Amino acid sequence: MFSLCFVSSFVVGDTTKTVGNEVELVNAVNNAVEPTNIEFNNDIKLTQTLTISANKNITLTSNSEKGFFKLIGTYNASTITVNDGGILTLNGIIVTHNADNMGRGVTVNSGGKLVLSDGEISGNNATMGGGVYVSYGTFNMVGGTITNNVASTGVQIDSSHVTTQHAGSLHNAGGNGPNTATGTGGGVYVGYDGSFSMLGGIITSNVVDLDGGGVYVDAAASFSMSGNGIVTNNNATRHGGGVYANVGSFKIAGNARVTNNTTTHRGGGVHMNFGSFSMSGGMINKNSAGTGGGVYMSLGSLSIMTGGEISGNTARGVMEVSGGGGVCNEGNFAIYGGVITNNTANNYGGGVYNNKDFELFGEGEVYDNTAQKGNNVYNYNNLESYIVPIISIVLVISITGGLSVVYYKKRIAKK
Repeated sequence: MFSLCFVSSFVVGDTTKTVGNEVELVNAVNNAVEPTNIEFNNDIKLTQTLTISANKNITLTSNSEKGFFKLIGTYNASTITVNDGGILTLNGIIVTHNADNMGRGVTVNSGGKLVLSDGEISGNNATMGGGVYVSYGTFNMVGGTITNNVASTGVQIDSSHVTTQHAGSLHNAGGNGPNTATGTGGGVYVGYDGSFSMLGGIITSNVVDLDGGGVYVDAAASFSMSGNGIVTNNNATRHGGGVYANVGSFKIAGNARVTNNTTTHRGGGVHMNFGSFSMSGGMINKNSAGTGGGVYMSLGSLSIMTGGEISGNTARGVMEVSGGGGVCNEGNFAIYGGVITNNTANNYGGGVYNNKDFELFGEGEVYDNTAQKGNNVYNYNNLESYIVPIISIVLVISITGGLSVVYYKKRIAKK
């Protein structure tokens, strides 16, 4: 798996062809010997999958001032497949299926490359990856929209190289309904050993029956957010309204935001099931869940916060084992920087509900949170938290039960 992510740029075709039906489109693709820009002057309905094969560098666009033309896939098949050595840029068309037809939007096989620059991938339906399925290939999203697709996952990246979203969105556009998944990953599914890097754009208004309303990250896979990327207004019935990482890793930095996501049970913004969580910047705010309104960290997870803000989240649960308006920690959580503030828990731990190992060092701050017990930190079953603030004398304090403490960089004050 590659660990380096490059900013992609699409090549505008040296040759331009205008097409208005399937025969003209297929001929233009098959006859291309150099980068080719293919302009649609009409909607085109396919009778078979359009294949971008090796040594083809194709850009599909619309020759229209009124909007995007459609490429309509055939029943129970991908509209487009990109094979090893093929490059496809979508720059102003809609890749779709008719409402009564099953079929994926785009399949990217091993060695293939897809760039979404403008336009839509919408109205597709498949068992996995309704919008886009990437298997050992590359998907760079620099603009456009992925919306209103139905699958057990909205976009699947399975053992792929590098997937980058720089701008654009995966969301409910024009009131046509959200991406809906019957299982996991409403917007994006990052499969085993896959990598998804989001430098911009929006993943929004996606819904799942189980886990990962916005993004689901599977074992050995990774998801990183930086720049101005936003995961917002997604919903999961079970866990991880915004992001669910299952033995995978999630990193948030820069000005990225996970905001206004909801789930019934754990992790309104982020749910970590084992795996690793790293926050060096950005914001996780205004999310809600039964437990862990902002972030839920399970047994076996390793979480480090060195910057950023977890704020304005809500834990709605009322049972004794529920809480953590900002964070519910049942793994290993260390704060070296950043703030956890203005979170609310109906029960315990407005800032942090701790049921394992929690440490606060250096410039980390937990303050102005609200809960029935333990406004800022609540340690379940009298566990210990280790707090090392920046003051003239290094202190190690054991906090038990419902003791409410506010941590500042220069002082510790009981509230």
